[in-house]
Amino acid sequence: MIKRLSEITDIQAGYPFRGSIKHDKHASVSVVQAKDISNLGELLPNDLVKTELAGKKQPTWLQAGDILFIAKGLRHYACWIPEGIEQTTCAPSLFIIRVKAGLQHSINSKFLAWQLNQKPIQNYFKKSAEGSTQINIRKPILSDAALAIPDLETQESIAKLYEASLKEHALLNQLINNRQQQLNAIASDLLKNSIEN
Repeated sequence: MIKRLSEITDIQAGYPFRGSIKHDKHASVSVVQAKDISNLGELLPNDLVKTELAGKKQPTWLQAGDILFIAKGLRHYACWIPEGIEQTTCAPSLFIIRVKAGLQHSINSKFLAWQLNQKPIQNYFKKSAEGSTQINIRKPILSDAALAIPDLETQESIAKLYEASLKEHALLNQLINNRQQQLNAIASDLLKNSIEN
């Protein structure tokens, strides 16, 4: 079954910060920005900016199961939000996508995030993007994205595969980094020994 994203989710822009987001390590609010989302669509929560909200607008606090979508820049990835996110909102360059209340038992949001990052939808975004230097996906374009929605069991199976692939990628990256550190140490020792001799 094909569904437009707007048929199954509510989509809204991030908090309307004016200018750059000022970091304050004592502040109570965390903010997700595009830099906090990996190329695989994984949230990197360790370096979120802390700030205070200056405007009068009430923020939309992120909830477990929400999806963030990078609307501006060269990457247009979706990111699934895990548990453990409190007092966190996002920058205005991101959209918050939340499965509609009546559909939460038939739509797996992690599956949606995975599908938004796959080639067919990514090609649609590339064709629909606006701007030359600052490429932008407007809300109507995102809303109109056509998704294939199989039964819930299939969605959950794909979501588990997606989660496993993220873990495998993280492990592989760790192995690559460890090997590189080992090689760097060998190179440093060689140079040091050559100088001493």
